[in-house]
Amino acid sequence: MTSWWTDERINATVDRAYIIKEIGHKRFQDALHHPLAFGDGLTDDTYLDWILQKGRRCFIILNFIGVPERIFQLIDKSLDDDDLPISEEALYDLNLFGAKSETLDKKFHRQQYSVLVQELVPGGHQDFGAEEVVPLEPRNSRKGSIAATSTTSDRVSVHQKLYARKKIATSGDNGVGRVHFVMHLKALQSLKHPHLVSVWSTYSQNDFSYMLLYPITDLNLRQFLNAQPKFFKSLEKQQRRETLLRWTHCLATALAYLHDNGFTHQSIRPSNVTIDSNNTIYLANFAAMNALDSGEGKGQTYRTEIYEHAAPENWRRKPSVFDTAPEKLIHLGGGRTSRRITASTRPPSTRPPSTRPPSTVSSPTILSSQRARSATTATSSSNSSSNTRPKKTIINTFSPPEHFSLAAWPADVFSLCTIILHLTTVLLGHGQKAFASHRSRHNRQAGRGGAPADASFHVNLPEVGTWMDLLIGDANEREKKDKKGKGTGASFWRSVGGVVHSAEAGLRKDPTQRHTARELERKVGKYVGRALSNNEHSSSTSGLGCGCRSEDAEIEEARLKTEKANEVERLQYEQREYERKEYEEPAIEWEPKNRLEIAATAPTVASIPKSAPYSAIDKERRMGLIVPMMENWPLRA
Repeated sequence: MTSWWTDERINATVDRAYIIKEIGHKRFQDALHHPLAFGDGLTDDTYLDWILQKGRRCFIILNFIGVPERIFQLIDKSLDDDDLPISEEALYDLNLFGAKSETLDKKFHRQQYSVLVQELVPGGHQDFGAEEVVPLEPRNSRKGSIAATSTTSDRVSVHQKLYARKKIATSGDNGVGRVHFVMHLKALQSLKHPHLVSVWSTYSQNDFSYMLLYPITDLNLRQFLNAQPKFFKSLEKQQRRETLLRWTHCLATALAYLHDNGFTHQSIRPSNVTIDSNNTIYLANFAAMNALDSGEGKGQTYRTEIYEHAAPENWRRKPSVFDTAPEKLIHLGGGRTSRRITASTRPPSTRPPSTRPPSTVSSPTILSSQRARSATTATSSSNSSSNTRPKKTIINTFSPPEHFSLAAWPADVFSLCTIILHLTTVLLGHGQKAFASHRSRHNRQAGRGGAPADASFHVNLPEVGTWMDLLIGDANEREKKDKKGKGTGASFWRSVGGVVHSAEAGLRKDPTQRHTARELERKVGKYVGRALSNNEHSSSTSGLGCGCRSEDAEIEEARLKTEKANEVERLQYEQREYERKEYEEPAIEWEPKNRLEIAATAPTVASIPKSAPYSAIDKERRMGLIVPMMENWPLRA
């Protein structure tokens, strides 16, 4: 049971039986049926009638803090639900609870907000006070896959539906303004697509604002590629193939919808593609949704997944100057940093042993020893002063663009095509490790150790091209096999090869030569629709089967209607002009009396120019100038 009371819950709970039961003592139950003390005979309403009409919330509050009988004092002071909320100062002045007023006043003031709830409205925004109750229930702390990259996301339940709640600071040095937050979210809430994670509602409380995102899932594509879930494996083989192929078009429609509405994603990668238990795929965490992140949410650091799926123009080699560690100091001839030479490691001497008595110093004379020590000290100090300084080194590193540019649109298409290759690779039975190994085969270093090989798409475009050729060849082989015998269907594998070929146009190095998102969607949609509708073994009977083309179909239908209307208007205009010039109505000086006179004077069909439209002939016929030959038409004298 929730901790707040909605209007439906209050009306369903607080009735006559509930009030009589909760009021307690028999004396209070009888008092409920007494007329109001302040009515002065002007009304026949009782205390029970007043509670049911105007005081349901007040009764719930008093019952929760343990003093439901105080409802009589509250009604005698002409208070009802419309007076809520009541401040602590006003409660103290009313003195509803006698000697225990201070304690009960605080409880009443705190509890009243549980019955004064502002409902979260889809597509709307609500401002809650510090003590108001937000009508949602926190769920487990496990992060959903659609949660933002920051740690300020959790799960909540609203009306038994799960949402991901994203917390955004709207005050302080790193916070965004409340007005800017609301205006930004108005644009986000207008985005509605069946394969796009969207904003359901927003609210603000204290110094933070919150976004409720849906749908919420537990699985992203990165996890799917590593280990397929049970709900996907439970499908038949043909259903799994159709689902993987359908996903390519679903993601293409989501990106095309974003671009058509002026938004870019800027971070398409497997971990930002989510899948629910119904095998529906979604594109999540696009740039506009993360634009309000503060601190940790901004300034994305380097990650292998981001780097591997980024477009070439988004990761370029940039020379940077770094401080390197100083060289290791090695001083010969002694010194504090030199390695002490022991007797076991000292080389044997070829000189004959001396017959002189042992001296306290190792040098021949004290003067030579002092000179050697001073020379060693000078050398050591000079080497120390020159070698302990850090050195500046220029290193070429990959870095993302610092500011948004128009290249974000073709960059999104590039990243989406990498996802399409992942899906078609699984569809054709190849592993992701083999795909990554093929991409990085020319970047491996011999020997042990070293950094891992670079398996990014933008660095290994030739290898990506050979992998696409491999996939197309595999699809062609399966198509030939199915033509000879019984299989999934030749048209299905032909369409798979077509989808891979469409992705090739989005993986070109030059951004100006890539397909737009809408062009990619149309090409992929053509192949996917053909595969799922023409495949005789297909389990899908409704074309694409996911509904993601409904909005695009409406747009296309409206465009065709407009073109057809323009064409009709043009033809009508040409017909009117033709009739005005060539077929002006002749002046009739006499009225024909019978069929013979009409036949003798009327023009024939052969006399009308061949270029005349049929409507002109119909006009002549309607005027009676062209008479059809009718065998049984009687003649008049």
